Amino acid sequence: MVYLKIAGGEIEPVIETTLAETVLDVKARIQQEVGVEVCRQSLWHHNRILRDHDYIDDCGFRNRETLYLTVIPLPLNHKVHVRIKAIGGDGYVRIRETDKVSDLRNKLERHWAVPSSLITLRRSNVVMENTLPLYAYYVNEDVEIDLSIN
Repeated sequence: MVYLKIAGGEIEPVIETTLAETVLDVKARIQQEVGVEVCRQSLWHHNRILRDHDYIDDCGFRNRETLYLTVIPLPLNHKVHVRIKAIGGDGYVRIRETDKVSDLRNKLERHWAVPSSLITLRRSNVVMENTLPLYAYYVNEDVEIDLSIN
């Protein structure tokens, strides 16, 4: 088993793989973990883009090696549906992945009638910072964001 840390956003999952698997297999695991489609992913190691058909064994990775993920952005005006999980009920909002976390927080304030200053948002147990764009947290179609009220 080899564990690969995936860097590039605010969420940095660790993917478990074997030496017999390919880069494409790792991308499929990344899709399961953070929800980014395989076709939008590029993985880099030491400033070299990894090809989908490369075997992990041939890449010479050490355990806990860091790979860098870049994601092809969606079209500028494309909106995604995001599931907001909250105590007392869940809901969906439509938002662009290029919008900031503060934009989502303001939208939730309007829909839930809770002051945005009392809202904490988390994606994969990472607290989302107001000034960052949603894509920094791999927010895309049908992902879940946890909402808590302070």
